Amino acid sequence: MVADKKRILITGDRGMLGSCFYGTISSDYEMIAFEKGTDITDFAAVDQQLNDLSPYCIIHTAGYTDVDGCELNPTKANNVNVAATKNIAKSCAIYKIKMVYFSSTGVYGNEKITPFVEDDETKPTTIHHQSKLNGELVVSELLHDYIILRVGWLYGGQLTQKNNFVYRRFLEAHGRESIYSDPNQKGNPTCCDDVVDQTLLLLNHDHIGVFNCVNVANNTSRYDYVKEIITQLAVNCTVEKSEAGMFTRAAPVSSNESAINKNLTLSGINIMGDWKVSLSKYINKIKRENLI
Repeated sequence: MVADKKRILITGDRGMLGSCFYGTISSDYEMIAFEKGTDITDFAAVDQQLNDLSPYCIIHTAGYTDVDGCELNPTKANNVNVAATKNIAKSCAIYKIKMVYFSSTGVYGNEKITPFVEDDETKPTTIHHQSKLNGELVVSELLHDYIILRVGWLYGGQLTQKNNFVYRRFLEAHGRESIYSDPNQKGNPTCCDDVVDQTLLLLNHDHIGVFNCVNVANNTSRYDYVKEIITQLAVNCTVEKSEAGMFTRAAPVSSNESAINKNLTLSGINIMGDWKVSLSKYINKIKRENLI
């Protein structure tokens, strides 16, 4: 272990969010990953890793994130998002390790047309979001020292990440006169880099509990989001509002995944800024690196 640094173990270090944590250089923490090939659905394998590596904290970003795929394969959703989370939480309880678990603002469901806060009832509409909520319940039942972060509409990391929404829209728009996007689904476009910074700040202040963790967005639709991406990337393509029924999905995703960081604000450490500002920073970053 690096001298005077607390060790943080990252699950899902090759994923979009996990890779942002794993690539972070911190003066306070040493970022490490599970050994390649470790099966987190196997409790013995997880327990052996935690015993060997002795981390101060686990940041659990690994999961089955394909919302439509979860609808078609609920067994896989349960194994990866619930059973594996339980294995990690059980082992954290044994070795007294802090755990950070990433959930989704989709757990709130479709009960409101205004942004959700942490006090709102959770009524997931999809198997994916139910599995993420079940993971939350496992963590809160087995541990006292935990942070649950409900994020939404994440983007960032390397362009090779299959879930990088910004780059996927660039590829979709490139060479086309127009593309379509949903004007009715609401949410908070959220940059992975901001989530990393906010998480480390929570750890630095030794907070526990459940927190919405999204960039600030006011009544922002998928259409608004995609239009801003194309505008900032200066792609010569028009973004049109899609008509009802244009996009069909296996999962009955809520039309409202928007949220407000009530608990972060009450804690006095909410650093999640405006979504357009964060998007601009990310796009300028990849432009400077000549990736686009």
